[in-house]
Amino acid sequence: MKEKKDIILLCANFALCIAIVPLAHFFMSGWGVWFRVIFFAAAGAGAVASAVTFILKKTALLKSVFVLLILCAVFLVSFITLSAVGHLEQYDKDEDKINAVVEMLKSTGAWGMVIFFILQVLQVVILPLPAAVCYVPGALIWGPLVATLLASAGVICGSMICYFIGRLWGRKAVIWIAGREATDKYVTQFGSRGKTVFALMQILPFFPDDILCLIAGLTSMNFAFFTVSITVVRPLIIAAYCYLGSGTVIPFSGWGIWVWIAVFAGCIALAVLSLKYQSRFENWLISKFSRKSANKKTETEEFESIESGDND
Repeated sequence: MKEKKDIILLCANFALCIAIVPLAHFFMSGWGVWFRVIFFAAAGAGAVASAVTFILKKTALLKSVFVLLILCAVFLVSFITLSAVGHLEQYDKDEDKINAVVEMLKSTGAWGMVIFFILQVLQVVILPLPAAVCYVPGALIWGPLVATLLASAGVICGSMICYFIGRLWGRKAVIWIAGREATDKYVTQFGSRGKTVFALMQILPFFPDDILCLIAGLTSMNFAFFTVSITVVRPLIIAAYCYLGSGTVIPFSGWGIWVWIAVFAGCIALAVLSLKYQSRFENWLISKFSRKSANKKTETEEFESIESGDND
């Protein structure tokens, strides 16, 4: 039954990849070649990733590829729609077209900010979207500081909702959202030493932050520690995305182009290493802090034993 679902998902992924290519070719003809190449590359990468994850029987990753392809298709349709509504064909340069789109979105005023905030809440709770896709557009529209504040508020609210879903609705609800495999694994890993591991996993890349917030609600982790961890860690990560993605720190021209090439290459390398070694790294992380916890407990017991002997 599971294999049949994977086949259906694989076919859906291939269908999306096939649909993206002609849409980008025929309806993005007014844009520069690089815009179309990005969508062509996304479709090609999606097809390859779908085939590899299906062969390796990585259902969770196959689902993630499906979500990313849906997101790519949504962005493509959004570009096509904005091009038609904003009559972007009147602009010769892609830069002028993008500026026109930004001005259109800015004209929404406070409503645009409210929608951006709600999007951040939803991307934590029900929409597993990549961080860059969620934060960077806001930084380009309202600037990195405003985008950081809005996104941080939305992500913190969404994280709290996830925590209370786990706390109030329990294991069945978390399994329905996150899957049984991820739920069982991280509930076991957190255990009595969940606080330190949870905080580290929020900082380190390629861990399922939002799923961890759901699972935290199933553990003995108190809401105060959870809130402090999220409030301290998440805004720092969001700020990094917003300031880098807006070109404030690294420009999108001149020397910045070579730096961005290196950054993207590094991200791809980290993603590959994460895919291959994440389980091993997780086990190392858990065992390391497990030993520390065990050593502290042993030292405390020895100290209490000595104290008890002296009193006798």
